[in-house]
Amino acid sequence: MGGMSEQQNLVMQLRERFPDDAYKTDQWLLERGFDQDDLLEVTYAWMEAFADRTTDAIKRRDTQVIKLHTDFISFCYLAGTDTIKELIDVGYSENLMWDIGTEEKVWA
Repeated sequence: MGGMSEQQNLVMQLRERFPDDAYKTDQWLLERGFDQDDLLEVTYAWMEAFADRTTDAIKRRDTQVIKLHTDFISFCYLAGTDTIKELIDVGYSENLMWDIGTEEKVWA
C-alpha cells in the first residue's frame, strides 16, 4: 500500500491542527452523502468544505480563527508544490467567502 499523496498529507495536517473544524467539515460532507471511509480521498471536496469553516468564522467575525486558518493555509501555499498550490487555489480559495455579503468581505 502506497503512502499518502501530497493533498492527503495537507488534509491530515489541517485535521491535526484544527480538530474541531475538521470534525465539522467531515460532518458536513457526511450529511451530503460522502462515505466516512472516503473522506481522506476526496481532498478537493474536503478543502472546499473546510473553506466554509473559515467563512463561518468570518460571519462570526472571529478574528482568532480566521487568522489561524489563513496563516496556516498561506504558509502551506508558499511552501507547497504546484500540486498543493492547485489544491489550495481550487479547493480553498475559490470557495472562501462565496456566500457572504460585500460588507463581510470588505471586513475580512
